[in-house]
Amino acid sequence: MMMQLLDLRLKILLVTAIVLCSGICFGQERITKETKVILVVDNKSDVVEHIVLLANFQKTEEKQLMKNYGHHKFFLGLLKGSYHLNKNTIVPGKNTTVVIYTDKQFSPIEEFFQSENISPGDEFNLGETKAKVIANKKGELVIKTQKP
Repeated sequence: MMMQLLDLRLKILLVTAIVLCSGICFGQERITKETKVILVVDNKSDVVEHIVLLANFQKTEEKQLMKNYGHHKFFLGLLKGSYHLNKNTIVPGKNTTVVIYTDKQFSPIEEFFQSENISPGDEFNLGETKAKVIANKKGELVIKTQKP
C-alpha cells in the first residue's frame, strides 16, 4: 500500500514537471524543420518589412490586412530553422533559411517579387533581421539570416 502511494506521488510529480517545463519553453525560441510564412513586401521599394505565420495571416480579415498593410504585397515562403514571435511578426534566429516564392503572391493581384537583380552573396533585410542571399532560381529566392 505504501509503495503504491509513493508510485502515485512520483507520477503526479513527473506529470507536473512536464507540464510546467512545456509551459516555460513555449514562449521562447522555436525551432522548426519548415514553417509556412507570408513575407510582407513594400509595394514601392520591394523590401521585406515583416514575416508572419501563414496560419495567422489566413485568419486575418481583409479589412484588417488593408489597415495594417495597405501598400504591401504578400508572398508565400518557408522558414527553416529557429525563430521567435514578436507580437504577430516572426523574428528569424541566426542561420535560419527563408525561401521566398517570388512567383506565388498571396493576393488576388498577381505581381512578382522583383528578384532578377538579386545575386547570391547580396545582403538582404527581413524586417530588422540581416540576411544574405544563398540562391536565386526561377520563382525562388533563398536567403539565410546573419544577425537576429
